Amino acid sequence: MDELRHFAIVVAAGKGLRMGSKTKKQYLHLDGIPILARTVMVFDTCEHVHEIILVVPRGDEVYCKSRIVEPYGFKKKIHLVEGGKERQHSVLNALIHIRDKINGEKKAIVMIHDGVRPFVNQNMIKECIQNAIEYGACIPAVKITDTVKEVSGGLVIQKTVNRENLYKAQTPQTFKLDLLLRAFDHAIKTSFSGTDDASLVEHLGHKVVIIKGFKPNIKITTPEDLALGEQLLPII
Repeated sequence: MDELRHFAIVVAAGKGLRMGSKTKKQYLHLDGIPILARTVMVFDTCEHVHEIILVVPRGDEVYCKSRIVEPYGFKKKIHLVEGGKERQHSVLNALIHIRDKINGEKKAIVMIHDGVRPFVNQNMIKECIQNAIEYGACIPAVKITDTVKEVSGGLVIQKTVNRENLYKAQTPQTFKLDLLLRAFDHAIKTSFSGTDDASLVEHLGHKVVIIKGFKPNIKITTPEDLALGEQLLPII
């Protein structure tokens, strides 16, 4: 790749309310292994990832060490960081950790990945890094093939949206660290809240390129997603 250090931020600080389970979604099992552990495994075994910042809910540090980090041998690359109130705050906490760790030297590549996307693969990680090095910002995305409808608050169709240039964003979203820090700083100054990290970089005015995503790279947030994940395991 290059001489830049590559950090993976795995965000797993959510409550998982849509799952409707007493257990947080990131700790639920897929074929006997926690979803979060499966996600971390991909980055832990990837030669292009030098360190993993695992962002967990406040108070879950001990649980994650005993149930995720230690049982699966994630001790060498991983560091736990406490999450914030919202996802954007959680990512910022991880970025501050990275910034402080490299003593203000901002030349690094940062990948930000959802802790409940266990089907990411190493080819995607490598391609995201390569494009972030060249362009500064890169995300995987999948072209929308279904017909898209815009509806009113009463669920009445207002119009059919042209899907020609519509894509569904995935993670890992990958950036040069200095660019991402500027994007977060600009978001704070302008009170901007984005639904993903790329939107903050877009808000800064910097272009973000996409690579072809991987359809099975699903985000497991509902019981239906969990069932789909069980079906995907044997074929991925």
